[in-house]
Amino acid sequence: MAVPVTNVRAAESNNKPAPENAGVLLVVDDEPLNLDMLSRRLTRTGFTVHVASSGAEALKLIREIAFDLVLLDQMMPEMSGTEVLKALRGNVATQMLPVIMVTAVASSDKISEALEDGASDYITKPVDYKVALARIRTQLTRKRAETALVRSEERYALASKASRDGLWDWDLRTDRIYFSERWKEMLGCEQGFENTKDAWFSRMIASDRSAVEQAIEEYLAGGLDVLKCDYRMRHTDGTARWMSCHAIALRDSAGVPIRLTGSQSDITEEKTRDALTELPNRLRLITELEWAIENAQENYASAEAVEPKFAVLFLDLNHFKSINDTLGHLIGDKLLILIAARLEMAATRWSMQDSDSRAPLLARMGGDEFAVMLQGVINEATVMNFAREVRDRMQEVFVLEGIPVHCAFSIGAAIANKDHLSPEDILREADIAMYTTKVESLGNIVLFNPRMRDVATQQFELENEIRSAAANGQLRLVYQPKVDLNTGTTYGLEALVRWEHPTRGLLQPGMFIAIAERTGTIVDIGKWVLREACKQVLRWHEEFPGEKPLSLSVNLSPREFRRKDLVESIRMTLEETAFPPASLHFELTETALFEDFTTARRTLDALKQLGVGLDLDDFGTGYSSLKYLRELPFDSLKIDRYFVSSLDPKQKSSSELVGAILSMADVLGLDVIAEGIETESHRSTLSLLGCRFGQGYLFAKPLDPQSFRTLLVAEQDSAARSLPQDSQALPANHVSPITLSALMERA
Repeated sequence: MAVPVTNVRAAESNNKPAPENAGVLLVVDDEPLNLDMLSRRLTRTGFTVHVASSGAEALKLIREIAFDLVLLDQMMPEMSGTEVLKALRGNVATQMLPVIMVTAVASSDKISEALEDGASDYITKPVDYKVALARIRTQLTRKRAETALVRSEERYALASKASRDGLWDWDLRTDRIYFSERWKEMLGCEQGFENTKDAWFSRMIASDRSAVEQAIEEYLAGGLDVLKCDYRMRHTDGTARWMSCHAIALRDSAGVPIRLTGSQSDITEEKTRDALTELPNRLRLITELEWAIENAQENYASAEAVEPKFAVLFLDLNHFKSINDTLGHLIGDKLLILIAARLEMAATRWSMQDSDSRAPLLARMGGDEFAVMLQGVINEATVMNFAREVRDRMQEVFVLEGIPVHCAFSIGAAIANKDHLSPEDILREADIAMYTTKVESLGNIVLFNPRMRDVATQQFELENEIRSAAANGQLRLVYQPKVDLNTGTTYGLEALVRWEHPTRGLLQPGMFIAIAERTGTIVDIGKWVLREACKQVLRWHEEFPGEKPLSLSVNLSPREFRRKDLVESIRMTLEETAFPPASLHFELTETALFEDFTTARRTLDALKQLGVGLDLDDFGTGYSSLKYLRELPFDSLKIDRYFVSSLDPKQKSSSELVGAILSMADVLGLDVIAEGIETESHRSTLSLLGCRFGQGYLFAKPLDPQSFRTLLVAEQDSAARSLPQDSQALPANHVSPITLSALMERA
């Protein structure tokens, strides 16, 4: 029967501090005297001691109590110490429970046999207590160290498993790397992943790999305390993952790095997700394009090279700024979220219809621009089918805070080819195609072709050159007469700008005004036009005096109209040139007014206080013309040339439409000017309908100053010849109702 010596002899050790390596021991011996003597001495030394007089009893106690060490007599009846040891080692590892064999036979065979069976050490009888105590303490110290190591490894394994980070340990001497299970799980490569640098780095994008290798080299050279770097890796499923790495080095006594240990965090979501729409962002799209292009270039180098299987679409929401300005930025953000949702619906629908292609990658590029990467079986038909699917989805009305909003996208697309060496190459082409839709037909779908690149290059060159056009004296003014349709009298003129390009010749406004508007150069051009036109027309006022001076009309672009200093700038020009405000008219399109109606009304009121006239240009082509005419201080409206060109005596509806415009203007107290009059039929029909004023090629194309002066001279001479010699009843610039081209021929 086992006797817990600790309880029996507690008094002997209560006043003695336990030694640093004290532990719980089991002494097994069939001799009561040996058992009692050894257990008492161990207890006095500070150990907690249990005893057993047989092998069976010892095994039972080991199952019930957690011992730190066992002293086991080798020669016992019924069950020898060797048999106990073998039974014990079948369940308990050596490092978990050291066993010191106590043997009376000090032969090498017996000792080696005990060690082979799992004994940790041995002592011989009669027991030398000092030797026994030293060996017990040695085994306990080793057990504690091994236990601490096991627990540390367990904690490391548990921490690694629980952490979102993947851990790695690189032995720089052998070039072998240990990767934790979490590290492998991040990349979907748990099985068969080699513990090598190449296995790791081969999954990085090439450009990132070189940067990481350089960062490691610089760190190991001793430049920094901690290695930090971000890079992109390819997951087994084919997607890209952004990783962030932190590591430190272990160096030998000479300072040479021998190990590099660190962690790897997956930062893909925070790095590549658009916070507003939760779509992937521009960075994610570029990463995917880099992989696709890298794979494509490798494919070209093979014997079975084929064309790349991906394409990019750019989508831009037309007039989004107007939505933000009118409804507010919060509503604008909600609209972008709904647009993202509809894009995902379009992508899902397209994927269901086209099973040969991968799911499209959708991305928000920023602002109101989105992009899509299509992969799989890609050709012009598949790209256009997807674009039409997106357009159809977007044409459905959006409802925001109970307000219906209609949206239109301009969509440009580019299909990958072997000339695309970087994401910027294909993104640039998709952007050029999208820009082409804005120039040629808003809301359309355009697939890139090389001709567009040439046009874009020209546009870029013009953008740079137009900034200095005015300073270099390259701008020219031409003037188109405005005519009284009943009398043929020139009552005014519209100043129009041309660009005398040093290599391209004379450029019409369609070639550069949109560029100037986009770049902001239109502001300086507009100031120059107003100042020079005022000076020129003032000279004509002096040379050709009449009952009513010629009126000057100048266009105000949307960007000019939004200037905060617009009114003050015009006032200063009028003072500088001494031009009479009553003879100056500004022509504006509804585009200039559309974005912020309240601000537009304040600006127009301020212009009216200067004494100038205001004309609404291109009437009938905008969104809310009646609203502008009723609430804004316009003096005239200009019927767009589209309505004039459609006038046909055989078609009653076209005349009725123009007649309705004239009647409405009469009710509102507005003058009407018809644009684009090219035939005598146009002139006579408009005159019969009650339209008094007009301009167009029937009378004259835009003329340079000298040609316009010739017209004025011819008109003055014709008026003088048509009067009786004793009559001065009509003004000097009156002519009979004939065309000005005829006057020039006569002159």
